Amino acid sequence: MGRRRGSKDSAAGDRISILPLELRARIASFLQYRQVVQLSVLSRPWCHIHNHTPVVQIYLVPDLFDSVLAARVALRRRAQDASASKVDTLKVAFFAADLDMRRHADRIISLADAREIHIQVPYSGHEVRDAWTVQLPPAARHLKVAAIDHVLPAITGPGAAVLRTLFLRRVMISEWPHLPSLRSLDLHSVTVETPFAPGQWCPLLEELELICCKIKQDRVDINLPHLKFLEMDSVDVGHYEGPPFGHITVDTPELVRLYMIFEPGCTRDFKLFTLRAPKLQLLCWYNQFAERVHINIGKPGSVKDGKIEFMSVYFRKIEYYREQMMRMLQGLLPNVPPDSVADIVRPYITQEECPDSDSEDNTVEEKITCDLSAIMSHDI
Repeated sequence: MGRRRGSKDSAAGDRISILPLELRARIASFLQYRQVVQLSVLSRPWCHIHNHTPVVQIYLVPDLFDSVLAARVALRRRAQDASASKVDTLKVAFFAADLDMRRHADRIISLADAREIHIQVPYSGHEVRDAWTVQLPPAARHLKVAAIDHVLPAITGPGAAVLRTLFLRRVMISEWPHLPSLRSLDLHSVTVETPFAPGQWCPLLEELELICCKIKQDRVDINLPHLKFLEMDSVDVGHYEGPPFGHITVDTPELVRLYMIFEPGCTRDFKLFTLRAPKLQLLCWYNQFAERVHINIGKPGSVKDGKIEFMSVYFRKIEYYREQMMRMLQGLLPNVPPDSVADIVRPYITQEECPDSDSEDNTVEEKITCDLSAIMSHDI
């Protein structure tokens, strides 16, 4: 019985070994690269598997110094082997404050020459403002950097000139890199300490997402001639002291979709929001209050879909949000006289009470919603 079970296990192992090389390489990609290298001594079908994994994962720690060197040697040989496959994705984790580990990471990034690079820097327990650099190899097109409470690295090397997408998480930005070919920028939980004017350093940007970010500047200038998609979700603009400071300008002649999604009362009010987007087709605006709003969409009827919605909070009544909604609708309906907008859009606006389940005194919030899709479908 024992031998038969062993035979089954061997048969199962043989079935994996006879899979096509590409499939075995994909399976091996789920392992750390040092483990993939160890597979090479398993049997003949696995002896060169580390030369073909599309994803290379390397976690650099001082305690595994020998494995770090082994990974570097394996990647060097892979780069020199004409029969080896190109590395598609490199995932490397290291402590950026450790100069020795940073040098190893630089060398590994260069040897892998991957199309997509993921860099993860673990939290060190405090802010780290030491300058550091990521040199992108020629093949790099996509970069992800998650470095909790670290400053953004300087992005240089031949890959910086051809980078297409950049995803940043939990970094502090005190200086923007110059990325002339960047098409997509995604900032998540990022603190921006320098002026936010992406048109100056990535002029070809087509997609921009800002999620749970803090911009410590009074002004945001999104002047991008090729931008088609913009999302700002819970983005805090301006300083903490005093009245609202945020002056937001969105000047985007090719913009098609705009999402402004905010939790009521969780971010500071905007002092001014200005939008020029003659090709805008969808507008979704949730809860963000602006003292002044100027919307210019060019010809009437370009916006076909979307919603404007506000929920009252303890320090602002629904009347203020209704007034802002009317100002926004005047910009979206330029062919309607301003004093007639309220009467025309009334059938498409709903107002309801929303009990606050977290309130101890049974506070009732109010929500006001305007269905832009319904308005625009009637060619008003």
